Amino acid sequence: MRSTSVRVLLAAGVLLAAGTACLSGAAQARRQLSLHQAHQIAVLVAHHDNIDVTDTHIELNSMDLGMDFTPGFFSFIVIRESTSPGPDETLRRYAIDRHTGDVWEMTLCTHYDFPELRRMQRAFSGRVGTDPGELSSQGKRLGCSKPSAAPIS
Repeated sequence: MRSTSVRVLLAAGVLLAAGTACLSGAAQARRQLSLHQAHQIAVLVAHHDNIDVTDTHIELNSMDLGMDFTPGFFSFIVIRESTSPGPDETLRRYAIDRHTGDVWEMTLCTHYDFPELRRMQRAFSGRVGTDPGELSSQGKRLGCSKPSAAPIS
């Protein structure tokens, strides 16, 4: 009788541990970046694009005004304010996947991939990388038929 109770307790412990592992894996799969984390990624990518966001004439703003500009992505626009009469210049429009942290330049259909970005994505999303099928799906959702690679510095 006692050995049966011990086996039941051991089995319950194994099931509990397995359930906890499954829940943490599921929670990680559903994990989303915060707006603050996405903004940090946008600043890093702008720096990679040689854009000085500390310049008083450069603005990095969210395009998600009350709802997603592009569903499933945080969207940011980088603008250089005109110092003379005339329109401001749009430098970049970044889309950042809410789950993976993958970054796209929406106008150029450019996907970014460089070491500092991968480290930040891993830290924020908990994911090691994005498979090519998911990247293709992201590109299609952004209206990009053939994504181009960003220059690597």
